[in-house]
Amino acid sequence: MSPERLGILGGTFNPIHNQHLLLGKCALNQLSLDKLLLIPSGISYLKEGMNVLPADIRYAMCALAVNDMEHFEISDIEVKRKGNSYTCDTLRELSAI
Repeated sequence: MSPERLGILGGTFNPIHNQHLLLGKCALNQLSLDKLLLIPSGISYLKEGMNVLPADIRYAMCALAVNDMEHFEISDIEVKRKGNSYTCDTLRELSAI
């Protein structure tokens, strides 16, 4: 059995919108991915001082948006993490699973 081809789409998703989903669909098709993991950021140091919805609300919106979408999954890996969200930490944590 060949390894699963996983794509990761992370972002603030404040809010998630159709272009985020289209980007994910294009990645699935063009890269022949088995699954696309949507990862809403927890605390984005790049958006400090901006009007960003709480992470749990953005996560819930993302979960609703991909609920019926084949090959899309959502992760709360950054929402659960304390402190700022950094991609390198997320990739380290995902590779350990």
